[in-house]
Amino acid sequence: PLFTQAAKAQDPETIAGSKEMSGEPDWASPGASSSGVPAVDTATGSAAGGANTLNQSGSDKGKCVQRLLSFLNLVLCAGMIALGVLGLMGFSNGVDLSELFVAIYMILFASLLAVYEVMWWTTIDVVNKSMRKNFGFLYGVKGKALYMIFVAFLAIGLEHKVIKWLQWTVGISFLAVGVLHIFIWLARPQWVASYKAPTGGLNPANDNVEQSV
Repeated sequence: PLFTQAAKAQDPETIAGSKEMSGEPDWASPGASSSGVPAVDTATGSAAGGANTLNQSGSDKGKCVQRLLSFLNLVLCAGMIALGVLGLMGFSNGVDLSELFVAIYMILFASLLAVYEVMWWTTIDVVNKSMRKNFGFLYGVKGKALYMIFVAFLAIGLEHKVIKWLQWTVGISFLAVGVLHIFIWLARPQWVASYKAPTGGLNPANDNVEQSV
């Protein structure tokens, strides 16, 4: 009957056999499968996989940027502490009293930032809890950036002819890195979206542990 012949004509095996006999390649018919199994549309799955890969790549890049910034901050803090110590050493040579206080503040402010960065890498619960309650502005990219800019002008304002090169190097570096933090927060927010401040020693029920980027 005509119905039976039409069914056989639509059978995948019959189509594949006729292609082999006629020498027609599989690519000549879009979506054809050489095994006779209907082709599966994987466009949706491929798109989802690509999106997940892209998100993972962005997250990895963000973590790398965060680690580099933290390491850079630690290096700058070491330079700032060295600058303050040299300023104190020059006090016996007739340095103004105001410069003495500036040098002390530089050491304290740089040490404060350094302690926070160390807490970010490896948390000591008691220290982190005290830091979070008293210096919570450091626990976010914006607050840390403004803090670094403030400390930069403090370093630039120090007057000491012997260590002038170190003063300007550290001061301008602090200012540049502080501005870099703000630039990343504004222009590349995806790099700091996953930033997590240390929460060691805090009780979620009693302490404010909200992440502030």
